[in-house]
Amino acid sequence: MSLPPTRILTIDDEQMVREVLAAYLEDSGFEVIQAGDGQTGIELIRQEQPDLVLCDLRMPGMDGLQVLAIVTREFPDLPILVVSGMGGMSDAIQALKLGAWDYVTKPIEDMAVLEHAVDHALERARLRRENREHREHLETINEQLRQTVRRLQEDEAAARRIQFQLLPENNKQYRHYRFSRHLLTSQYLSGDFVDYFAIDGDHLGFYIADVSGHGVSSAFVTVMLKSYIGRYRELHRQNRDKGILNPAETLSRLNREIFGCHMDKYLTMFYGVIDWPNNQLRYSSGGQFPFPILFDGEQAHYLSKKSLPIGLFDFANYQTEAISLPLHSAMVLISDGILETLPQTSLRDKQAFLLNLISSVNLNIENLIQELGLDQTGLLPDDVTLLLIERTD
Repeated sequence: MSLPPTRILTIDDEQMVREVLAAYLEDSGFEVIQAGDGQTGIELIRQEQPDLVLCDLRMPGMDGLQVLAIVTREFPDLPILVVSGMGGMSDAIQALKLGAWDYVTKPIEDMAVLEHAVDHALERARLRRENREHREHLETINEQLRQTVRRLQEDEAAARRIQFQLLPENNKQYRHYRFSRHLLTSQYLSGDFVDYFAIDGDHLGFYIADVSGHGVSSAFVTVMLKSYIGRYRELHRQNRDKGILNPAETLSRLNREIFGCHMDKYLTMFYGVIDWPNNQLRYSSGGQFPFPILFDGEQAHYLSKKSLPIGLFDFANYQTEAISLPLHSAMVLISDGILETLPQTSLRDKQAFLLNLISSVNLNIENLIQELGLDQTGLLPDDVTLLLIERTD
């Protein structure tokens, strides 16, 4: 489909000049409209919307300078060229000040000069139009982005509320054990999660998890994790499956679930089951680091067990370990974000500091937060989660 020819309006009180200009421009492929005075020219501009205007300066009634003033005010993007032989340089300067795009003197000895001026003005107008359309497009895109950001912020706020509502009650007492937790996020949503719960009348379950990455996708995996564990607990309640009591079996199931989702996400996790009548802990680790710290009332040591993360390898195997919990014991689990906040330079020194801290401080969640410097405001490089389990009898 061919484009319509470019339309040019000539405004000149001399009919011969208009006809000469029209004949030449039409031969060059333009469509030409003619006006014999300034007022008629203004009316044609409003009605016909030409692509370019050629205007004489000296005309009876409304002269070219008046036409210029009106056109540049009403149609600022319309190119208007002055074609005049009167007044010399002063008129040319005045015309350019009023908004003329170019000035061609009469008599025009070489019509190619006029055509060049017309082509140049049309190209300039095209570029200005494209720039304006581009700016308008960018403004539209920016407004869409602003609306999207607002929606995302609203969605993130809702997701944050949901995620924190999924956390267990703080300072929760189960029989002889008290569970306390503290979660600090490096972003609006957390990739860390912690939970503890009664499995049945004899068993308590707990875990700490750290999902790879940050933001919405990592937070989504924590919600999935809560759902999976909830399903395993319900199967146990219905006497259909006892897997929730077996830490290694629980991690193996989670590994298959997360790996099968193909979300390019994995997590480290420590899952434990306390047999409270016997004060025994059975646990399994899925790449959890730092290792959990057990304090027996006199000294602290790591429950170290190297293992693979959850959801990274389909062949990962997990082992259940069992220990007796001393009468005045406490266990501290910390996500690996803590390692980036500690001032020590080496990993060995950071681990030694954590052991010494647990051995020397009066163990409660508030003291841990203060001693680890987590009560200071500021952006964290990674999520940091604390879980403290104390035997209280």
